[in-house]
Amino acid sequence: MTEEKGLIKGPWSWTTDDIKLLKKLYPHGNIKMIAERLCRPLTAVRQKAYDMGMKTNVYRYWTEEDLKLLVRLYPNMNTEQLAKRLDRSEGSIKTKALQLRLRKNQRYLKSIQSRPRKRRKK
Repeated sequence: MTEEKGLIKGPWSWTTDDIKLLKKLYPHGNIKMIAERLCRPLTAVRQKAYDMGMKTNVYRYWTEEDLKLLVRLYPNMNTEQLAKRLDRSEGSIKTKALQLRLRKNQRYLKSIQSRPRKRRKK
C-alpha cells in the first residue's frame, strides 16, 4: 500500500478494507448500517462517499399515484403515518409537500394542538 503525501494518519483514517466495504455497500443505500459496521459517524461515511464521487442507486421517483395520494391525505394526516403508508421517510414527505405547496388543514392543526407533543430522541 502506497501512502499519499500530506495525509494525516490515525485511528480515524480509512483503511483499504474500509474503502472496499464502502464501495460494496454504499450504492445500495443503507448508510446508517454502513456507519455502524465501520464504527464511524454517519457524516463521515457520507463525506467519504462524496469525496470518492459515489452515489446510491436507491432513489425512488414519485409516481402519479403516490402524488395523488399525498395531495389527498397530507392536509388531514399525521406526516409520520403518511410516510409509513407511502413507504418513504418523513423528510421525503415534507419536501414533496413543500414542492407541491401543500398545507395541513386548519381543523387538523387545531385537533393536534391539544395533544401532547412527541419528544425528540436525544
